[in-house]
Amino acid sequence: MAPAWQRVFVAWCLGCAQLPAASAGTWTRPRSYDAQRVAAPIQIDGDIYTPDWEEVPWSEYFVDIQGDDAPQANRPTVKTRTRMKMRWDDKFLYIAAEMSAHDWPIIAQQTERNAVIYSTDSDFEVFLDSDESNYNYKELEVNAKNTVWNLLLDKPYSDGGSEHSARVAKPGDAKYWEVHQQKTGAKMFGTLGKPNADGKWTAEIALAHSDSMDRSSAAKPAVGKFWRINFSRVEKGGKLNWVWSPQMLWSPTQHRSVGTVAMHYPDVWGYVHFVEPSPGATASSWTDPQWPLKAAASQLFFAEELSVKEAGTAVSLDVLNAKAWVKQAVIAEYRPEIQINGPGKAWTAKLRDRHGCFAHIDGEHGLRTQCIEALVSSRPPHGASTTRTGISPLAFLIILAWICVCCYGFMRLVRGTTAGKSPVLSAKAR
Repeated sequence: MAPAWQRVFVAWCLGCAQLPAASAGTWTRPRSYDAQRVAAPIQIDGDIYTPDWEEVPWSEYFVDIQGDDAPQANRPTVKTRTRMKMRWDDKFLYIAAEMSAHDWPIIAQQTERNAVIYSTDSDFEVFLDSDESNYNYKELEVNAKNTVWNLLLDKPYSDGGSEHSARVAKPGDAKYWEVHQQKTGAKMFGTLGKPNADGKWTAEIALAHSDSMDRSSAAKPAVGKFWRINFSRVEKGGKLNWVWSPQMLWSPTQHRSVGTVAMHYPDVWGYVHFVEPSPGATASSWTDPQWPLKAAASQLFFAEELSVKEAGTAVSLDVLNAKAWVKQAVIAEYRPEIQINGPGKAWTAKLRDRHGCFAHIDGEHGLRTQCIEALVSSRPPHGASTTRTGISPLAFLIILAWICVCCYGFMRLVRGTTAGKSPVLSAKAR
């Protein structure tokens, strides 16, 4: 029989190409969707089964807001599936959503604009952070009667943020905010308020860029760029919350990202990635190349947030490592510089990756990222695809040598088995 090390090595060589980068259930990255540009404005009336929408793919089905941490009873079923599509042009981000409700009553009681829809109705919600700052992000809620509620959050509720809207203030007041060019439509299939065997409802939305970018530093959508976005379908007065990309927040005490019933954490929302039309394309072929850097910044924020809560102040990286509130190997890769300017939330941190990109995070949950163009000139622009068309000669030689070693070990093993020295392994091979 071949030596044990050789058999293990060969098995590893044959199987390594099939190992996934991460389990599908770990939610290591937020979801993303490639929104294809549309040539002409889409008519918004709630009918999403039109050529403009049929030529682009559906997103993944929504999941519970807690992802794999959700109780089984909270998860959507085949009867209550939700999915969406997105497109864009120079003026609008278009959204189509389909909410299945087989044998499930759709409730739509609210008829007054800017009413608190989720508290009573089945509703569909959009959350948008156009400059990825965690500040001045927008939320839209709509029900099956096309009643809407628009609001701006100056920062997350957990960080002391508050609603700015026409619901809580009047024009001229500091907390007044309203959209001006938004368009929405909704369509019900079946009878409202009663279970329908094949019931569902649809929502169609045009978010004006001028509204979405208001009070932010965002640039208009362009090919290769992105905005942060998430969607939520709320049922039973908020007891059920099904989302496109689950809210996975770093827990310093559990030492992992934990599914959390809290939509107001923009740093873990998904991405809308703006692309040109591409017939037959999948819903997403892109991931944010700077996501690991941003995830490390988020991890650092939640660790310092816990420190402020327990001790009244932020602490050094050495203390965070000693408490095991961060993953030391992950954080160290980004060389964080923590500056403590006083008690409470008076701290800032800067992290950098090896490609010349920086993430700045502070005690108020403000996030800012930037890349130094001189250091990343050979890389795709921020937000663009990272697909490469070739590999370097050195990488090719390394791969070739690895293949040769694998083949050599495999041939040595085969010779041993054909000589009748390893009948067990030979039986498994068949």
